[in-house]
Amino acid sequence: HALKQLIDQSKKIFIMGHTNPDMDCFGAALGVARLCCLRDVEPYIVIDNYKEALQVIFKQARDSDEYRFINSGKAKSLADKDSLLIVLDTHRPSMVECPELLDICERVVVIDHHRRVEEFIENPVLAYMESYASSTCELVTEILQYMTSKKALIKLEAEALLAGMTIDTNGFTVKAGVRTFEAAAWLRRQGADPTEVSRFFQEELESFIIKTKALAEAHFYDGGIVVSVCSKKLLRIMRYFRLRVWRHLPRQQTVRQPRSLFRRIFRESQVWQVR
Repeated sequence: HALKQLIDQSKKIFIMGHTNPDMDCFGAALGVARLCCLRDVEPYIVIDNYKEALQVIFKQARDSDEYRFINSGKAKSLADKDSLLIVLDTHRPSMVECPELLDICERVVVIDHHRRVEEFIENPVLAYMESYASSTCELVTEILQYMTSKKALIKLEAEALLAGMTIDTNGFTVKAGVRTFEAAAWLRRQGADPTEVSRFFQEELESFIIKTKALAEAHFYDGGIVVSVCSKKLLRIMRYFRLRVWRHLPRQQTVRQPRSLFRRIFRESQVWQVR
């Protein structure tokens, strides 16, 4: 009810996630945008860049003319102190798409499923943070269930929310609780088609071939380290180095200092090379 009042009292609403939004962030943004539209306020969705995985769904959303997508520069020129800013999938000021909006808008709402850290957006009027939730899309879906009628979403929004939940739960195998499946069932009743959702995850053939080749030529080391030879094209796809233990290894862990690790492996074995 507090969120409903804030939306009703606002003439301008900006929806913003973290930089390079993923499916969870983008799906939640479409869900909140629909919530605002149902309260007769058309919001702005602030987005500068997005990951390759969002290409298909972002194009569909943009071409539908249902949403107003703007970049950070446009958002700063339109926002004022009376605007409502809704931040999704992060609560850290350094990670939002446009940090300047946090200073311009006096009323900020935070909806996030990550555990709270020391760095936190100052003085939000409303913070809905539940670390038990699988995703921000799950939280937004629950809000929609309580604040809207039986048929509230268009098909694309229901599928975007379901896609965000699917990604963050790794196909409903990780951190998926009873409420996660209840939210997914509600989205299915709203018109989400799992077959269409799976198409959002399809990648270009060239990227698939490059990634498959890198995996096929991977070398395994003690401690859950996997190293492969790859091209600069793959590095651009990955955007940054990340090493994770593969699922069949006894214990998962994340390598905290990948650059120094790569330098050491290169000196000792010459296995890792960038062509």
